[in-house]
Amino acid sequence: MKPKKINYKIVEPCHADWDQMKPEAKGRFCSSCSKTVVDFSKMSDFSIVTYLEAKKNESICGRFEEKQLDKTYLWTKSYHQTFSFDLKAVALGLALSTFSALPYQAQNNQAIEQRDATINEPIALLQGEVITSYNHGEESHASGRIKLNDKDYESVTISLMDGNSVELISIKPNRNGIFNIPLDWKKNPTSIRVTAPGYSSHTIYFDNHKSLNNLSVQLVERRMIKGKVSR
Repeated sequence: MKPKKINYKIVEPCHADWDQMKPEAKGRFCSSCSKTVVDFSKMSDFSIVTYLEAKKNESICGRFEEKQLDKTYLWTKSYHQTFSFDLKAVALGLALSTFSALPYQAQNNQAIEQRDATINEPIALLQGEVITSYNHGEESHASGRIKLNDKDYESVTISLMDGNSVELISIKPNRNGIFNIPLDWKKNPTSIRVTAPGYSSHTIYFDNHKSLNNLSVQLVERRMIKGKVSR
């Protein structure tokens, strides 16, 4: 099974003082937002992906080195089957990383001087809410099903949009609401917009979904008010 490409980002960096936060097993507790800020800066790529994919439906605040957010991570379902998202192991790895970073007493002054000489350049760190972004460059189609109350699928329009919200192509679903739309990544498609008369439009953003197959869209009827108009 091909690994899924995933990117993580922090849209709005948090400027709370890390040193003033209360230490915890997974990181430090931020009193400003009453949340734990997970310290990913000491974690391996595997531990980062395992933790964040297990918590993908939760809002996670984290602390990273800049280079960790400037890379693409690989994720396969076999990791889930083999390790079952063993978060205790990830937490243990965090604790061990924290302990290994603590200063220790060297056997002689020369060892201390050599160690101190290597720690003279600060590492840029970012902290804030972690946003997951999925890469779908190897998928050739986006497919799924539209659901609406009156089942008038002929009135439904499915538009493929690029990063500037420009429509690339539009199609109609079949009589059962099933659709399959081709993807040309040279044109930078980023989302699908579904519209139908009497219903609120719905947009699917690609980077929020692990897969672009078997997408499900439930259109919601717009609420209408009828009656005598008065001033």
